Amino acid sequence: MATVELVLALLAAVTLGGAIVKWTPFPLPILLVIVGAAMSFVSGFDAIRIDPQLFLLLFIPPILFADAYALPRRDFVRVLKPVLLLALGLVVLTVVAIGYLLHWMIPELPLAVAFTLGAIVSPTDAVATVATTETLPLPARVVHIVNAESLLNDASGLVAFKLAVAAAATGLFSSAQVAADFVVLSGGGIAVGIGMEWLGRRLWRRLLRHRAGDLTVQSLLTILIAYAAYIVAEALHVSGILAVVAAGLWASGQELMGLTPEARRHLREVWRVVQFVLNGLVFVLLGLQLRNMIAGVSAYGPLELAQYAIVLWLALMALRLAWVYASAYLRFRTHWGWTGDRRGPDPRRVFLVGWAAVRGSITLATALSVPYLTSAGMPFPYRDLVVFLAASTIILTLALNGVPLPWLIRKLAVEGDDGTALEEQTARIETARAGARAVERALTTLVQPEDVLFGNQLLREYQGRIELHGSDPVQSEARSLRVSTRRQLRLAAIAAERARLYEMRDRDVINDETRRVIDSELDEREILATSTTSRG
Repeated sequence: MATVELVLALLAAVTLGGAIVKWTPFPLPILLVIVGAAMSFVSGFDAIRIDPQLFLLLFIPPILFADAYALPRRDFVRVLKPVLLLALGLVVLTVVAIGYLLHWMIPELPLAVAFTLGAIVSPTDAVATVATTETLPLPARVVHIVNAESLLNDASGLVAFKLAVAAAATGLFSSAQVAADFVVLSGGGIAVGIGMEWLGRRLWRRLLRHRAGDLTVQSLLTILIAYAAYIVAEALHVSGILAVVAAGLWASGQELMGLTPEARRHLREVWRVVQFVLNGLVFVLLGLQLRNMIAGVSAYGPLELAQYAIVLWLALMALRLAWVYASAYLRFRTHWGWTGDRRGPDPRRVFLVGWAAVRGSITLATALSVPYLTSAGMPFPYRDLVVFLAASTIILTLALNGVPLPWLIRKLAVEGDDGTALEEQTARIETARAGARAVERALTTLVQPEDVLFGNQLLREYQGRIELHGSDPVQSEARSLRVSTRRQLRLAAIAAERARLYEMRDRDVINDETRRVIDSELDEREILATSTTSRG
């Protein structure tokens, strides 16, 4: 099948899945996997093979960059300690425990190969996790822990994978090398990510200062920053995934000033489309690979393969649930990073942290990157079985962990966090007060009776918004703007609101997520005020 036709067919599959998902009981990731699996029976699609390195390069940088950027910095810092326990301790435990379990269950499977599979399935996946949980009414802290963990645990998982593959291929293993590789991969990746984002931001500011480049160029530059971080990190043999995550996290705290509201809106729309398309393509391609993976293990019986896959999933879930419960109670007893209830961890929320973690694109790409030959030129032992079990883990976690999540949330009757709602309410009141103060100051300089009348109307509008905790009748008011004085009055009020909003973010009164919600509304109001005035 021609490349152009293939790309168009894949995009059509993503569009179809996005259009029909609301009429199905499945989350979008599992639905797209089903669509991809169905497409693999169509002539031409059955021959598609994924190059794991190309797959990682094309899809992962922008997706991870956007996910890291969306993670509120303040909340990320607050959940860092439990996340590190999951991203480091649980990954090591999973590699060792799964390795010995598989070696016991399949005695002919070399221990090093079993450790390789354990390393492949140990990290949760940011792409799959965010896609599965983003529309669910999970408590905010649970979402932040699960998403942050999935962004950080790839480093430990990939280090374990590299060492396990080396041991399986050469028979050599060094614990000192493990520690050194982890420090170099992780530290180097973080440094490269921050450095590339810093360089990209300086270039962007230079473009803005010289008024070079339109909105499309500015949007493209943000996407290129993600790819640059990954490519440079991989060229330096450090973690490209961590470099992208670090770039996204750093960018979220380094807002670019000088952008117009139209530019900010354009950026949001571009990234929304990029995320949807790339996320969708990842899961469609996973579905397309299932037939090939099953064909590679035709020597095993269906019941035997099902047994291996289910035991592996059960072991992963048992290890994870035991770890999250034990680590939560340990942190509570030692007061190490504990910010929850004084009575101790809520078992229902802890269970959701353990359950709401799925495997996805990183697991697939890592499994496919297992070499075909050892250093001695012999076939890598049991490679097809390793790839199949990794793929089955992705499918089972998407289906058995992701699909029942809405039901589990209702069954457990877990109350959502009201902190974000209270923060947003506080931010709306404070920004409205700042806007009202700006109008009051401007009223003292107005001389035309019509302008004074409009200023008083605008002031009453802000006072009404304060009383209603954020109601915004700006669209009806904006229609009355006809002269430059009134335009400046409204824009001055919006500028005061935005300044107050950023001040609250800088003092950690609100997080980045709340700031982005209200900032986007201010952009829309500023665009509306400007366009209405220009027509008047």
